[in-house]
Amino acid sequence: MLHIYRHAIGLTYIALAVVFSTPPVLGADLGGKDTGPSPAIGEWTFVFTTYGWIPWLSGNMAIKGRSFDVQADPSAILGHLDWSTVPAWMSYAEARNGPIGLFNDVVYANISGSKDFARELPGNLPALAGGVSINFEEVIVEFGGAYQVWSGTNPVTAHSAAIDLVAGGRYWHQDVEASAVLARFNVDRSGSVDWVDPFVGARLRQDLGQGDSLVIRADAGGFGAGSEASWEVLATYNWQLPVMCGFLLDGYVGYRALSVDYSQGSGNTEYKYDVLMQGPVIGTTLHF
Repeated sequence: MLHIYRHAIGLTYIALAVVFSTPPVLGADLGGKDTGPSPAIGEWTFVFTTYGWIPWLSGNMAIKGRSFDVQADPSAILGHLDWSTVPAWMSYAEARNGPIGLFNDVVYANISGSKDFARELPGNLPALAGGVSINFEEVIVEFGGAYQVWSGTNPVTAHSAAIDLVAGGRYWHQDVEASAVLARFNVDRSGSVDWVDPFVGARLRQDLGQGDSLVIRADAGGFGAGSEASWEVLATYNWQLPVMCGFLLDGYVGYRALSVDYSQGSGNTEYKYDVLMQGPVIGTTLHF
């Protein structure tokens, strides 16, 4: 989640990853078809997806009791990816056997030295405070299962469709350093946290004919077990690409929104992350 001269480099990096580093499973959230009935029990199918997510971030956060307003567009994120290491990675994998699916989604981003990522909220620093420089590393790992509860013909589209119930956990890791420049000195705040949010939801896999399909998923989680609340909505349009080296390959575009409201501690020990991440996704899915 997270330059244009350097923005263009960042987008090119993501596009190359999307086009050249893929393998699939059926009914993947971020690409993948198989909107009809599940394969027979005992027959495993797999998909692997690499994708790019270009998000806007909005909300607020607090580090050791210091509050910041988070308002970042894709240029603020892509423009400050840390190229000294792997700047970002996003992938989705699913294995399916009959009506049962097991899936995993990984989002990693490392942002360095961004002054467009966050700013002090009023009252947090003296009036002479300058910009806030943020170093932000985030890992989101989703793991869970899906169970197909219905398949048949959608009377609206006259094509096959399937509905899955999904459930699992979403692991979050964040490592944040914020430096606010004052008249003669810096005020630094840092924090590192980990938590896991359980979630439940549903997924629609709709065949559109001629190799095209639509996947819509929504879930809700947190429930106070990790964050206070978390939710996600994802919609992707998928189309079949030419067969590559004997493997079926799909392309897709869509939109993803992920919100979380997490906090721990109080006063000078408070860490808070109440942010909505939303924006387009683009990628490819390999089926094998």
